[in-house]
Amino acid sequence: MKDPDQIQNFLNAWQNAWSRQDVEAIIAFFSKEFEFEDIPIGLHATNASEMREVLSTTFESVPNFTMNIFEHHISKDIVTTKWYQSGNMTTQVDGLDLKDKPYEVVTTSIIGLSSDGQITSVSDNWNAAVFFQ
Repeated sequence: MKDPDQIQNFLNAWQNAWSRQDVEAIIAFFSKEFEFEDIPIGLHATNASEMREVLSTTFESVPNFTMNIFEHHISKDIVTTKWYQSGNMTTQVDGLDLKDKPYEVVTTSIIGLSSDGQITSVSDNWNAAVFFQ
């Protein structure tokens, strides 16, 4: 997928699926074999079942999770995005009571794509210290 319009449509659909917390729509973006990692909190998945678990954990912890992509760069088979991750935490993290704590943080994602436009890898990185501020 190299056409800028295709990439933009892909990113819009990806962002919308995450912001709707649509687990099955998100999983449909991935190839059969993939690697997903959320570096700051150590979430990892390599198949649809594990990804459902990651998404369930994410959306239970932040039921109003939203993604707002504001920048992207395309190279051969990689799309790098910068986006705002936001919502309200509803759980405890490392003993911190974060119930109803609103947050917004810039996230950088490196997304690997197959030749047919399926996701082969996602690596998310963001500043988890936002919860301590």
